[in-house]
Amino acid sequence: MAATALVVTPGVAVVAALVTLVNVQELKRRWVPSQLTKEIARPVHRTYSPGVVVLLGAIGVGVTSVFAPLLARLGNAGTAGIVLVSALGLALGVAGLSFLGLGAAAYALLWPLDPLIVYAWAAPLAAGGIVRFLHVSEPHRSGIWRMMLMVNRYGPVIRGTAPAEWFWRAAGLLGGLAPLAAVVAAGQGLGLTDRAALTAAAVLVAVQAAWTDVRFLLIPDRYTRLVLLAGLALLRCGIVVVATGPVGAACAKLWSGGPTGVAGGLILAAWASVPWLLLNVTARLGRTLPAPVVVTATLIRLPLTSGFAAVAVAALHSRPGLAAAALLLAAAETATLAAGRGRTFPMAVSYRAAVSFLTDDPDRARTLAGKWLRDSILNRPARPDLNLIRALAKRAALASRGDSTGDPAHRTGLDALCWTDLADRLLDLVDGEVSPRYPVKHRARLALAVGNARADVSWSRAIVLTRAASLDQACGQWRDCATRRMILGHPAHELLAHTMIAILLVRLGRTADAARSVERLQRTGTTTPVLRACVALAAAALAGGPTLAPPPVSARALRSAWRGEPGGRLRSNWTPEESALVLAGQAADLHAVSAAEVSR
Repeated sequence: MAATALVVTPGVAVVAALVTLVNVQELKRRWVPSQLTKEIARPVHRTYSPGVVVLLGAIGVGVTSVFAPLLARLGNAGTAGIVLVSALGLALGVAGLSFLGLGAAAYALLWPLDPLIVYAWAAPLAAGGIVRFLHVSEPHRSGIWRMMLMVNRYGPVIRGTAPAEWFWRAAGLLGGLAPLAAVVAAGQGLGLTDRAALTAAAVLVAVQAAWTDVRFLLIPDRYTRLVLLAGLALLRCGIVVVATGPVGAACAKLWSGGPTGVAGGLILAAWASVPWLLLNVTARLGRTLPAPVVVTATLIRLPLTSGFAAVAVAALHSRPGLAAAALLLAAAETATLAAGRGRTFPMAVSYRAAVSFLTDDPDRARTLAGKWLRDSILNRPARPDLNLIRALAKRAALASRGDSTGDPAHRTGLDALCWTDLADRLLDLVDGEVSPRYPVKHRARLALAVGNARADVSWSRAIVLTRAASLDQACGQWRDCATRRMILGHPAHELLAHTMIAILLVRLGRTADAARSVERLQRTGTTTPVLRACVALAAAALAGGPTLAPPPVSARALRSAWRGEPGGRLRSNWTPEESALVLAGQAADLHAVSAAEVSR
């Protein structure tokens, strides 16, 4: 170890010096408000302070000389001591005290020192400084020339990338490969059958990790996405560390005392799958379960989610029957993931994160928008992600009928238009800031995605105005919807929009215009039952009479009618439910008005 330390120590010293140099630059910009302005006025690549680095290194040497005996005693106390010293060094490095690592490495170069201090103290301090650098915001991290080039290339709105995201994505994916690495490391220590079963199970776990990573990219808010990626990566690494030690051995012993093999695997698969099926089927039926039931079902399946912990334990502590059980559990979890487990999570997170865009601080809103433009659109030229726009449109539609969940201001009624206005402003930024900088071969795809998104936002605004009884404005908005859907080639959507126009014209007393709209609808000659019901509703609204009944229009029927239209992946999935509710509400209002007229 001493011979290796002679080679490693200079490398650690150089890395720690560079990290300290960058940390000094960051802290100067963070603590001195005029620092960034000075650098812009006198642009150099970076305003480094090597003198401060030397001073901090000397302080680090002094600290090391005082605490070296204690660090050496802890490091030689065993694995627990090494872990404690390394964790403390990593934490101090993340906190910005990486100069202590520079001091320890310099001390080791000048005077004899226990090599453990270099490995377990100086190296983690330097690594912590690197991790800190990856998480520092761009104004505190980038050089002036780089910032000026970025503004020249991407404009003043679009923000730079986040290196921390790539770091945590890589950590999460490597953590997902840990069970497979354990199987490979076990090698001939496993039987042929167990090795094959564990290899298959570890591959399924790795596939789930990659699938989850891709799904997290759909979350539009960079901070939320980073927290989830980091949390999942740390969770996987923590599970592997715990499974390697005595806790993992105890779990393997306890597991082997119960049902194992195929029977045990089926029991574990049912344990993990049945609670998810309960929650999923309930949601698909439009029902809600009591909160205690949801929490209990989630906690029941939580330890078995993705089968990661079970496969890690089975790979690190081989016992008869565990490999087959782990394989069946991993297969069941992969099947539920393919069936839609976690599919709505990005939309739910987008739905909650949308509130952060409506802030009294324009600079914060601008920063959030700039990060969203870079992460969700500019970095995804082949498949631009407008998940946030769909979330805003859905939020407006739900708020229009009183559902303001997650909105501290409880905006309902016409106030729900703030969500559609925000969506339009974001789409304007896409057109003005992103489109000119988009790869030429993908611009048509971006234009199509934005066109579908604007159609969804227009549809949401029409629903809000209709429910708020702003009939004249709602009629004009439904005309805009019909025009947009005609351009996009969505005849079924267009027909429903014209149905709403006819009904609103009747309610406005513009009978002649309503008659022309109904005649146009009848000329379409649609054969789809739900669309024929829409035409019949418009005709009944024009004819009037107390026998007018709500139309037999369901969200499922509308979804089926719209499924064959182009751009299915680009459209929102909330529009069938809200459209069916609006139609039913209009039919009920017309029925009430007709009945009142007859009674008079």
